[in-house]
Formats: sequence, C-alpha cells, structure tokens
Amino acid sequence: MSSESAHQHAAGVDEERGTLPRRSWRQLWLSIHLYLGLFIGALLVILGLTGSIAVFWAEIDEWLNPELLTVTVPEQKNLAPGAPAYQSLDEIIRVARQAAAPDSRITTVYGARNSEAVYAVYASQPSSAWQRIFVDPYRAQVTGVRSYGANEWIPNYFMDVIFQLHFSLLLGMNGQTLMAVCALLLLVSLITGLIVWWPTSGQWRKALTIKRGAGPVRFNFDLHKTLSLYLFPVLGAVLLSGVFMNLNEPFVWVTQLFSPATRQPQHTLTSIPITGIPSIGAEHAWAIATEHYPDGKFGGMFMPGNAEGVYIVTQKHVPKLSAFWSERQIAIDQYSGEILDVRAPDARRSAGETFLEWQWPLHSGQAFGWPGRILIFLCGLACPVIYATGVIRWLQKRRGKGRSPRRPIR
Repeated sequence: MSSESAHQHAAGVDEERGTLPRRSWRQLWLSIHLYLGLFIGALLVILGLTGSIAVFWAEIDEWLNPELLTVTVPEQKNLAPGAPAYQSLDEIIRVARQAAAPDSRITTVYGARNSEAVYAVYASQPSSAWQRIFVDPYRAQVTGVRSYGANEWIPNYFMDVIFQLHFSLLLGMNGQTLMAVCALLLLVSLITGLIVWWPTSGQWRKALTIKRGAGPVRFNFDLHKTLSLYLFPVLGAVLLSGVFMNLNEPFVWVTQLFSPATRQPQHTLTSIPITGIPSIGAEHAWAIATEHYPDGKFGGMFMPGNAEGVYIVTQKHVPKLSAFWSERQIAIDQYSGEILDVRAPDARRSAGETFLEWQWPLHSGQAFGWPGRILIFLCGLACPVIYATGVIRWLQKRRGKGRSPRRPIR
C-alpha cells in the first residue's frame, strides 16, 4: 500500500469511528489560532508595548517628575540624637490627610522604593474619585498631589495613561473584564499555535531554528514560529497573571477548586470591634509587625476599609526569605493588635497559595530582579513582531490561494 493510500485508509477509518482525521484536527487548531490571532492579537501589541514601559514605571515616573517623586536626604547631623531618619507613619498619614480632598479616606500607604523616593498615600472620596498624595518621609511634607476624577477617561499623567491602557484599555471596570477575557483567548491562541507548530515528522531542528539564507516568505514564517515558541513560557505566564489581576475573585475561586487548602485573600479577614477601644493606628500596626518579624523594610500598608477591616502590613526585602520574592504580608486586627494571618514564601499552606502568590512577581518580572524585569521588557517588545509576522503570513497565504501547483515555503 502506498503512503498516500495508507493516509486515505487511515482517514477513512477515522471517519468510520466518528472522529476527525489528524489533518482535519490540525486545520481546526490552525483556524482557531489564525482567527484569534487576527482579531485579538492586536491587543497583544498594546499589552506588550505598555507592559514594557510599565516594567520600569517607577524609574520613568521619577525621571519625568523629579520634583514630585524624589527628595533630598538630610544629613544625619541635622537630626536629633537617636531620632529616626523617617517621620512616623501616623505623621505621614496626618499631613497627607490635610492635603486630601474633604471627606476622603486614606486607603493605602506605599513606602519609599529607595532613600531618595517619596511615600505615596492613596485617598478615596465618596464620589469614587481618588488622589495620590506624595510625602517627603524625612520631613513629613507633601511634595504634590495627583487627583483622578470619578468619570475621568484619560488620566492627566503619562504613566497613569500607560497603566490604564494596559489593564483596562481606558474603559474602566468593563475594560478590566474585557482585557481578562481577551488574555484568556490569547492564551488559547498561544496553545493552538504550539499544537500546530509541533513537528510530528520529528524534524525538530528545522522546527526550532530560522533557516539560513531563507527568502522573505520563509524568514517571516520562521521568525513568527520561533519567536512565539521561545517566548511561550513568558507570554503564557504574563497573560495568565493578567487574568489573575483583572478577575481576581473568580481566579482565586477556580484555584481553590483544585487546591481546597488555599486561603482566602487577606482583605476578607475581619477585626472584632471592642467597645470604647479605637483603632490602634498605622504606626502601632507597623510596630506589632516588626516586633514579631523584625527583618524587612516597610513596603506598604493597606488601611482598614471599615469598622471591621484589618491592617495589612507589607514588608519587602526580607533577608533569607526567598531568592525570588522576599516579601511578607501581615494581617492585624485593628483593635486588639492580634496578628490574624501571615503570607510569605515560608508560610504557604497549599500549592494553590504558591501558585497565586507567584502571579504578580512573574507578571512584573520582579521575582527574578533585574534579569526578570529585562526579560519581561523584551517580551513586551516582541509582541508587535509576533503579531506583524502573523498578519504578513496570513496575507501571503491569501495571495497564494488559487496558485497551482502549491509550492512549499522556501
């Protein structure tokens, strides 16, 4: 029996069994990959370019706005003996509250990323408008305020435009959901592309390289498949973590189905109000955290959202915690000061928690320091190339339809 007859025989057997022959399955995966790539792939360009910029958002923002985001470090001799270099958290929050709009609520305090950087205090208003108030931590002086309207479409600041475009296409909450769905579809496109690429003939070297001296058609084809292949793990991780951030609750719920021991997010924890006892305050919460966990620098603090909310204290650069992500989060009852929960690489209780806690470090590249950030940056720049070569390949095939005989790619 000739190979062609054998192929036809196998196809006939598949049809009798009610299954699609291999060629038909491949065509199905190719069609899914093609149409998802054409119609959703354009978003990959936006995600990639804005993501590359966002990798270095802090550095870029400080470069563009040095008077707002950087401070001069006072000489130690100007400080009182034994006085801390930074003012207390309570004092920093107090001056930020004075600069905030009336009826605002302080929601988050982010620490300085280095010795010359400001603290960023977030304040929300009943109208859903909010502000970011920058405070010199050495002098407890406000260096500036960025305000954001509740119905603001395009922010007034470059890096905020980049972030809003990256995770919501400037479309607010609906945009966040849309981007999460599109990220899932792009993941499907990546997976079907891998299925189509898989060298069933065993010609791995040909499948893994770009042919030397290839013509423009073959070079475009090889560039598309090899670039997509080698960046597959990074692109897949970035897209999946984007779904995690934009659809957090459903993502956690699905994770808990596979890993039931995975704890709920810390913001779902509650404090027990005590009659006549006020909230302990931010500085006291930080003191409790450092008393139990003395290592690590102040990374940030999420304030209680209501009378039953908790303080969530973040410590960064914790020594010997993890070579990849040295951060610890401590949830504290706002009345009793009891530590309710701790999240860190050495406190994970399930595979699901490990999976969830890796999402942001992987998405930002920060899990691997500068090499990780540079890798995410380059991956983002590669996205327009992947999309452009895919579109060019589609156009080449369209122009080639109707030509006979069909010639292989050279």
